[in-house]
Amino acid sequence: MNRSFLVGYYGMQNTGDDALMNATAWGARRFLGSDNLTVTSPQRLKLYNGESLSSTLTTQQRFPGQNRLTSYLRAMDSNRIIFGGGSVLHNARDINLKRDLMKLSRGRNHLALGVGIGPFTDTRAEQSCKLFLNDCEFVGVRDAASYDIAQSIAPHANVVLTFDLAPQLLSIEGFDIVPVQRQGVAVCLCPKERLSGNLQAEYRRLKNIARVIDAQYLFTQEPIVFVSFNGHPELGDHQIHKEVASLLSAKTMFNFVEYDSNPFRVLQRMATFKLAICMRLHAAVFSYLTGTPFISLNYHPKCEQWSKQVGLPKRYSFNSESFDPKILTNEVCRGISDGFEPCDLSLNQAINLSMENWRYCYENTKQPHDFSCYSTL
Repeated sequence: MNRSFLVGYYGMQNTGDDALMNATAWGARRFLGSDNLTVTSPQRLKLYNGESLSSTLTTQQRFPGQNRLTSYLRAMDSNRIIFGGGSVLHNARDINLKRDLMKLSRGRNHLALGVGIGPFTDTRAEQSCKLFLNDCEFVGVRDAASYDIAQSIAPHANVVLTFDLAPQLLSIEGFDIVPVQRQGVAVCLCPKERLSGNLQAEYRRLKNIARVIDAQYLFTQEPIVFVSFNGHPELGDHQIHKEVASLLSAKTMFNFVEYDSNPFRVLQRMATFKLAICMRLHAAVFSYLTGTPFISLNYHPKCEQWSKQVGLPKRYSFNSESFDPKILTNEVCRGISDGFEPCDLSLNQAINLSMENWRYCYENTKQPHDFSCYSTL
């Protein structure tokens, strides 16, 4: 039996990771012939085809290291480890755990697909990443900065610049986005400063965002929809959205959409808006995939790299900590009134680049496959 162990931050109530898990599972089934899938997750997960995958982790460990031991046992029963998506390569402890899993697996054809690299927390993390890259049979990195880092620390590793995995959701059989009349502005924030303990900076950002929202509503009358891409009860997006809403004018219309574990429903929902203002990376990715104009409030280098990769016009890309609310308001109102300039990279090109993760895998494993069956390619 061809057993693949999918390793990521899955089942953590994060829409981006939900998308990456589905794309990884679909690709492992279709292109690598995996007939048995296991995922790292503290809860049961439902895939794109209705199949359910059992939980392998627990939120309440009976003894220290229980989840690590469980992951080791799963790795020993697998033929291949696949690390699917996310900013996974920046911390020595996490990277070394991934290397342990590869060593314990019965196979040696381990893959890291659509991953981001760095920034590293310390020199130990950089050294661990170097070893990880050389341990993998193939690594597809999702942005140019990650590729440059990989080339500098592991020049002989099999690393290729590919793309984020999320565009592959549009290639999954049976899923199509239904065109609808667009209305409203989606706002997708995250508690970046709160997580780092800088509450003063966070409050300043929230006030500025509230100013932009109020001004936008005054001039365009487009209602605001706060869309949560992370549903964690303490670290998720709802509390941040609630606080911004409390700062709004009584005249500004808004509502909330909570975290949805089905990324396909989230894609369809993002296709209903005239604009999305995004801090969450995959809120921007989902907007791009559905043809929804988006403005990126960059809180991490991965957001900046995504904007550059898809050719987002620079005037729609802002630093989340230091943006000028007047300039942001002008771009929002002008775009809603006159239209937004599109990204340089076409959707077909993005899907093509994303599929390169699997194309290279197939070439390396010497298994033939005709990718031309995809109309997007």
